[in-house]
Amino acid sequence: MDGKILLFGFEDLPAILAVSAAAEPFGAEAVPVARGDYGRPIAALAGLEGSLGVPYAGGPLGGRMMVLCGLEDRLPALLPALARAGAGPDCLKAVLTSHNHAWSAVRLYEELWRERQAMERGRP
Repeated sequence: MDGKILLFGFEDLPAILAVSAAAEPFGAEAVPVARGDYGRPIAALAGLEGSLGVPYAGGPLGGRMMVLCGLEDRLPALLPALARAGAGPDCLKAVLTSHNHAWSAVRLYEELWRERQAMERGRP
């Protein structure tokens, strides 16, 4: 496997297994992230950096989120497969970038949520 999909807020095994099955043909490993790790940098969770970050003792993020790592070239086919597996529009999605790699899951979720709200307000 040469790519990872970090899963946040995926609490039930059938949902995790569905995403994992959809990701496998694309060379991606689905990695559920424990809530206690939501304060760690995204890059560390992806296994790219060793930073421990801040322990997280808060509640759920507010919904599901995926961070796709090393899969940019497969997104056109991978995203529909993930949607068919149950990770449709209600699941926030991001790609690991040089801009967000040091962010925590909490910060990334908040940013993605703000962006979604702004886009929905801008719709006719």
